[in-house]
Amino acid sequence: MNKKGLTLIELLATLLIFSLGIIPILVLFNTGYKQTAQAKHLMIAQSIGRTMISEIKSLGFAVLSEEISSSALGLVQEKKPVEGRLVSSDEDSILYPEYYGRFLYTLRLEKATAINNNKIRVELEIEWQEPDRRFSMPFGTVVVGYDT
Repeated sequence: MNKKGLTLIELLATLLIFSLGIIPILVLFNTGYKQTAQAKHLMIAQSIGRTMISEIKSLGFAVLSEEISSSALGLVQEKKPVEGRLVSSDEDSILYPEYYGRFLYTLRLEKATAINNNKIRVELEIEWQEPDRRFSMPFGTVVVGYDT
């Protein structure tokens, strides 16, 4: 008898072998996508942190010193979404896109030392949530008042 088709057993065996080969490839694509998303969020967090530190430094020692004593600008925050303007009363302040709202920032200002009052330490932390865990990235700088 001369057969030209596949039997059901042969077809099932072929599908089994094909699926054993394709499943690792699909897992690899999923892992690659996840790592790409994490790298994108890491890059955005670095950009946010550098931008916020630059904007804070541009305010100058006198403004930051006043902020430590009175919190007039509302800069010091604990886990606040990155949205709107850092300094809401300043029209020249950077307007962060709505997408950045998924990132949280914590900002602390304090005199660097009790002896040397012409330095302010700025500590900034950017946090974000990935599907499997929470990430955070710290930033810091010192703002010096040369004329005090």
